[in-house]
Amino acid sequence: MIIDLTKLFNSNLYKIDVNGKIDVDTSLFKNTDIIRMSTLDVSGFISYDEELLMLNINVKGDMTLPCSRTLKEVKVPINIDIEEEIDENNEKVVEIVQNRVDIFPIIWQYILMDIPLRVLAPDAQNSINGGEGWRLIEEEDDKKEEIDPRLMALSKFKE
Repeated sequence: MIIDLTKLFNSNLYKIDVNGKIDVDTSLFKNTDIIRMSTLDVSGFISYDEELLMLNINVKGDMTLPCSRTLKEVKVPINIDIEEEIDENNEKVVEIVQNRVDIFPIIWQYILMDIPLRVLAPDAQNSINGGEGWRLIEEEDDKKEEIDPRLMALSKFKE
């Protein structure tokens, strides 16, 4: 999303409104867990004050991630508030070229930071509790210690 800053630099405007939609290229999903992403709605503004640009935007949309247990697709909402400083002298993520700035790298960084570590499908909570030779241990189960019947004789020495 490229923003033209000419009006901001050459007039007495304090801020420029940023409103638009972004279709994210699927090639960016390559090293992430993201399966697909809806069109992102971006709204907010960029303000300018003495060689410092302030980006204040909100990004909304949906991303589809795999369930951590079943690998089913789970739709996860995106609602990110971004407040970022863009310094003309110190370009960290974005670069101002010919009074234009591409804010998509900043948006993409925040989306990557917003990906949850664990996603569970609604029906995955109770779907897998065990199998042949194994069972899922919950915290409550972990507190209940099962004593091997062969070692029950040793428990009287503990008392």
